Amino acid sequence: MIVAFSSEYKARFLQLNAEFVHWLSPLDNKGLDYLLSKTSYQKCMIDPETGQLLGALLAYPHDIDYPDHANLIWLRQNLSEFFYIDRIVIAAEAQGQGVGHALYQDLAVHAQSQGYKNLACEVNTRPDNPGSHMFHQRAGFIAIGKRNIPEKSKAVCYYAKAIN
Repeated sequence: MIVAFSSEYKARFLQLNAEFVHWLSPLDNKGLDYLLSKTSYQKCMIDPETGQLLGALLAYPHDIDYPDHANLIWLRQNLSEFFYIDRIVIAAEAQGQGVGHALYQDLAVHAQSQGYKNLACEVNTRPDNPGSHMFHQRAGFIAIGKRNIPEKSKAVCYYAKAIN
């Protein structure tokens, strides 16, 4: 069941982010509050029987005021009219069960209803996240570029998907 992100899910979201931090950026309560202040799409997938958070997706339009976001800057230079997937976390026990797909479909409907033409994100290539690459490619995302981030010992591949 997809629901709006609320404060009751913050602790579990931060726990999941910490579990997968090698593929994400570190995040604490203050950082999550800042991210939530930027995002206009904040949804969670909840297990309807247990109420447990299975996954969450935070996203915002390309023209959000976020001047120091390097990935967003790169995407703005290479894509137009997009909704940016800043962060998605899926509990290990829920991976491969359609949680990410359902959240992405919901986001596509939301973004399209606001006139956006594309979804965009990045996936780590250093350290590599092969499961995420495979997920995005199966979902119809196309690689549109790469960027090395030596100061963070990371590299990413940018993906985009047209929504219509």
